[in-house]
Amino acid sequence: MKTGDRKKPRTRSGHHRDAQARQVQDPPPVDGDPEPVPPKRRSPSRNGRFKNNPAKGDHLDLKNYRPISLLPTIYKVLSRVISARIDRTLDEAQPIEQAGFRKNCSTAEHLQAVNQLLEKAREYRVPIFMVFIDFEKAFDSVESNAIWNAAQRQGVHPKLLKLLRNIYSQATSKIQVGRAQVQIEIQRGVRQGDTISPKLFNAALEETFKELRWEDRGLNINGRRISNLRFADDIVLIADTEEELQLMVTELQEASRRSGLKINRQKTKAMAAEEINILLDGEAIEQVTSFVYLGQAIQVRRDPCKEIGRRISSGWNAFRKYGPFLTSRSVQMRWKRRLFNQCILPALLYGCESWALTQAARKKLAVAQRRMERRMAGSGSSTVAATTGSAASRRSRTSPKQRQEENGPSPGRWPTPAPTSGPHALKHGGRRQHDPKEDLQRDGPMISSRNLAPRTGKEAHDEKPRNPFNMV
Repeated sequence: MKTGDRKKPRTRSGHHRDAQARQVQDPPPVDGDPEPVPPKRRSPSRNGRFKNNPAKGDHLDLKNYRPISLLPTIYKVLSRVISARIDRTLDEAQPIEQAGFRKNCSTAEHLQAVNQLLEKAREYRVPIFMVFIDFEKAFDSVESNAIWNAAQRQGVHPKLLKLLRNIYSQATSKIQVGRAQVQIEIQRGVRQGDTISPKLFNAALEETFKELRWEDRGLNINGRRISNLRFADDIVLIADTEEELQLMVTELQEASRRSGLKINRQKTKAMAAEEINILLDGEAIEQVTSFVYLGQAIQVRRDPCKEIGRRISSGWNAFRKYGPFLTSRSVQMRWKRRLFNQCILPALLYGCESWALTQAARKKLAVAQRRMERRMAGSGSSTVAATTGSAASRRSRTSPKQRQEENGPSPGRWPTPAPTSGPHALKHGGRRQHDPKEDLQRDGPMISSRNLAPRTGKEAHDEKPRNPFNMV
């Protein structure tokens, strides 16, 4: 008997894979008659365990923990198969305002839109009012009936829908505290950690917004109104008057309650150039001048140095995480450089596609990067001078300006004509911010005494600034 003909001994992982393969030999029925989940499949698909990951805030408060479902591998395979069949159907039902968990979409589009809205409104003195909505445990509190009704209205195959309902029905999970285990029944929400959960949540949220009928609400941009921007459960409401914004918040609160969602007043913030009073359940929402939206500090009066400072701090946190590897003298520089480009630079340059960089901000970024590179090469080492040239070339390839040109918000996802409708219309550079001092220096000799005379009465009352959003 040849050596190559000998059978390899079965390992524990091999037996485990065989057991999983036997469970999926019979695929779930789609084209045939709908059937409930077989009893042998109920255990791996309906049972799971929770792991609480700490989020932002006080870790002594249970509200600041995010439960992640630890699901069996066999269920993840089944969920991925179902997700592949319904992804396109659910994605086509989403509007352009929703960018979360969608193909060819990222946070760059919404960050660019929000920054440009605030910048143009300030430049042309157009009133704009925003509320950043935060739902309390959104993925864990959405009603199951709202999910199934939304999936049915958006065209999910009835047999796939029934299979999903059978999987979620009578679902249980175990909570372990020390050595004690408690089994609980899950009656609402989607499983965080499941590939199909974000799609189901977006479907339910879209049906909630369809009930609101906000076609005539929001800010007018070239004849089209934009009332909200969504990235999964991170929502921004936009209006041109305080009264309209108050009405939108109240209507969203009532509609979301029917889906099981509750707005968290403590984390919901309002933003405007003037003082406003937006109420939620009879209590005022806190008004701020700066808010961290999708990982970037959004400000009423744009200050690039503040966001650059946050990015540099995040970059150093990522650098310290891998510090032993990056500063080790036994590791070759090419491996350090690869880790730096893959893990440190993304933290340092996140959101740079929407930055309005100044020379001071560019200098701060360059100084931070040079300090990191000197730490990688070893301070005072002879290799510092040798790596200066390659570091400079890396900076030219990974500069914020080049990232803005290469990785900017993709115009492909906006409807035709892209440059003249939707938030994407504000992506061009546009005019600089209004500077009265420069205008006076440039136009001073051309101003007549008649134009300098103060305007009173009806003439002054009727004069309004030009609306920059009604562009041709």
